[in-house]
Amino acid sequence: MTSANVIEYRIKKDGKEVGHHRENVMCTQHFEELVKFAPLEEHTITSYGYDEEEEYWEGKSKNLKRFLDDIAKHDKKVKEALSKL
Repeated sequence: MTSANVIEYRIKKDGKEVGHHRENVMCTQHFEELVKFAPLEEHTITSYGYDEEEEYWEGKSKNLKRFLDDIAKHDKKVKEALSKL
């Protein structure tokens, strides 16, 4: 398995890193764990990792609530986790 199969996520609040999340694209996703960063609206999430050539890349920061709302459209576990907030 290469690092290209892994996406790392940095969680920030008020500009300070408060958490980390990791997803392997070859495995079942578990984004529902991110609801622990409540209130979601006050946090941002930024994806980053390495591609097939081991080149570092970084995505744009997004509001964590919006990020999870988008995932909830097709992920039942995330939708259920959000409904419990």
